[in-house]
Amino acid sequence: MSAFDRLKENAVAVGPKVISAGHAAAASAGATAYAKGGNAFDAALAACFMEHIVLPMKCGLAGDLVALFRTNGGEFQSLVSIGAGARGLAKGASIERTGPNSVGVPGAPHGYAILQAYGRLALGDLARPAIRAASEGVPWTRVARSYVVEGAALLARHSPYNPYAPGGRIPEIGEVRRLPGLGSLLEAFIDMREAVLESEIGDRIAARVQELGGFLTREDFAQRPGRIAEAVSGSIAAGLTLRVPSAPTHGPQLIDIARRFLAREADLPSIVRAARVDAKARGRETADGGTSVVTAADDEGNAVVILHSNSFPQFASGVVLDDGLILNNRPGRGFDLQAPPDAANAPGAGKVPWTTLHAWSLAYESGETLLGATPGGVNQLPWNAQTVTELARGPDIAAAMTNPRWSLDAENMLSAEDGVDPAIVADKRIEALSLRSAQQVIHLAKNGPHRIAADPRTGATAISVY
Repeated sequence: MSAFDRLKENAVAVGPKVISAGHAAAASAGATAYAKGGNAFDAALAACFMEHIVLPMKCGLAGDLVALFRTNGGEFQSLVSIGAGARGLAKGASIERTGPNSVGVPGAPHGYAILQAYGRLALGDLARPAIRAASEGVPWTRVARSYVVEGAALLARHSPYNPYAPGGRIPEIGEVRRLPGLGSLLEAFIDMREAVLESEIGDRIAARVQELGGFLTREDFAQRPGRIAEAVSGSIAAGLTLRVPSAPTHGPQLIDIARRFLAREADLPSIVRAARVDAKARGRETADGGTSVVTAADDEGNAVVILHSNSFPQFASGVVLDDGLILNNRPGRGFDLQAPPDAANAPGAGKVPWTTLHAWSLAYESGETLLGATPGGVNQLPWNAQTVTELARGPDIAAAMTNPRWSLDAENMLSAEDGVDPAIVADKRIEALSLRSAQQVIHLAKNGPHRIAADPRTGATAISVY
């Protein structure tokens, strides 16, 4: 067996209860929730809380959340919990891409609280492994360290003494990072749930933002942005139905792109590029990036995929509190700052910025169902489109995780991994499995065990539990 075949084989786990996450410790926390008697929602939230500690530059209590889920084998629903524009935007304040004027109102706390209502375990049980990890420490991984390197200039500008790179010092891979303050934030969330920022924590956030010249206030944290709705559904080919979260996510675009490609209107990169150009013309294009994904399914018919995000991949806004909390820049990266004031995605108080965050569920005429998502900012749409259209040929989730992939940057320049169809004209050819994709997919069983696969490119891990 070749090294690639072993990688493909190891990408899949099989069992009655499954969990995958962007970090092995997060998947392990989800497995622990199952062992305590929890269901898929408990496992997914435990993994999310651990990612707050091990991947804080990508997600956490100051970020946002989008989810696609079902309960007891029912219809898929979506949850969008993205903070709306702050009140200061109605008083003449202006947004920037990063820095204090980019900081947004977090939607993640309300989103986590909504999803926890579908679980069985107490929040304290779900968060306890993460709180312990924050205190005892977690090692710096190659991926996490790369964000510090890439975000060094941003951090130096807005948070030179932050705990991730104090005084500009870059950590070493394997060095232990202890941030008990992040654990304390989770303890506060256990007590106050979605109201956690209407406390001295919110006072500290607003004070720091205003000290740096921003306009966010504690009053902005009174928002409860989480909204549950039926998933948007569309046929992408005969016998294939795709379900996605509604706008302001990119989910509806995924349906249109997959349908057009499977109808052979054009090659996939051309369709995705055209969709971007159209979105930009309508003032709807977004460019967020720092995101992680968790997926879970159990033997009771529950299944959920959660994307939680700080937006920009290099430490979001660049504003970092002493305890390690990284403030999101969803308005700065989500709103179209060049759009005319009346455009759908122009900045505004109370308006929710469009987001690249979206998940998907693919149903076959046979009754088989897949559920998945990927982080990747501007590449969430291209990568999900590639995966969904590959799986339209059949539910080989292991191949879909490891097959060569291409990406588009913010200027629509295409990079293709070795092995991508030569007919796809790439501006740059790169090494196989070198993109930062972290796709996760569950093949939901009607009877018997589920199959779950995690992209090997950036350390995503899939675990089965019996």
